[in-house]
Amino acid sequence: MKKKVLILFDLASPPPPEQNYRDFDKATGWDQEIGVKRAIQHLGGEAILVGVFDDIVRLIKELQEFAPEVVFNMTESFRNKRELEPQIAGVLELLGIPYTGTRSLGLGICQDKSLSKKILVHHRIRTAQWVISKKNAPIRGLKSFKFPAFVKPVSTESSEGISKDSLVKNESDCFERVRYLHEKFECDVMIEEFIEGRELYVSVMGDKRLKVFPIRELTFSRFSEDEPKFATYKVKWDENYRKKWGIRNEFAKDLSDEIVRKASKMAKKAFEVLKLKGYARFDMRLTEQNELVILEANPNPSIADYDDFPQSAKKGGISYDDLIGKIIDLAY
Repeated sequence: MKKKVLILFDLASPPPPEQNYRDFDKATGWDQEIGVKRAIQHLGGEAILVGVFDDIVRLIKELQEFAPEVVFNMTESFRNKRELEPQIAGVLELLGIPYTGTRSLGLGICQDKSLSKKILVHHRIRTAQWVISKKNAPIRGLKSFKFPAFVKPVSTESSEGISKDSLVKNESDCFERVRYLHEKFECDVMIEEFIEGRELYVSVMGDKRLKVFPIRELTFSRFSEDEPKFATYKVKWDENYRKKWGIRNEFAKDLSDEIVRKASKMAKKAFEVLKLKGYARFDMRLTEQNELVILEANPNPSIADYDDFPQSAKKGGISYDDLIGKIIDLAY
């Protein structure tokens, strides 16, 4: 794969004026991006890292100067606004530059968690029941909604805004959490049916022919049997907390062939109807009744070599370098 690849990612704050956008591989904290760059180099390609915060003019200039054959799109926000993620892909589309992963349409669909759920329901793919509390018109009643419920921001990623307080047992606690999230994240809030069960991560890659990799699971070895288990921000990102409570991401054990087949079929169908491209990960719940429920779709999931998607691909027979190469081959 001898291609010129520009690896595009988002910054949490504006870079210093004197900083070169191509200088990030000398800094710390970019292990995911640097891992992708090294894989491209191992495959014989040329790659540079370009970070973007709020300067589209500068980004377009970088694209024109480097003239990449493909952009490896790792952006998740623009100006710290997650809802602007699809617009970055849209700029690449307007410029006619091939890029990896899901198009702006699919990113927009998945950004709107309520819309993506409506599409899943329309296609008879089971998801948790939900209602939306609008930031400018907060919900005032929950007639016939079943508790416990799960409350989360509509437009965040990586479990931002999710903590133990996200699980609410009654209407009063629910409204208190909704008010807090409206104020903190200034966005709409989803109130969702809480699904008890195992949390599974199902990774999919491809375009017209989709491949589903071995299933991963989030496990809680030191939680009591009756304690609710779900992926809070601390569960995902606080290593000390994970070690204390025996929280691990590992390959799912004791799944029947039938469950694996159903999860694969569900993931492939959801990938298609949500307009995903290239690669994606689905968060699912497996209930005690062996029913599968899609909680969330994640286009362009985290792709450091230790993350769930690359680990699943590796168990499926694809090395990290080859995985990056295949994702690039799927770009258009």
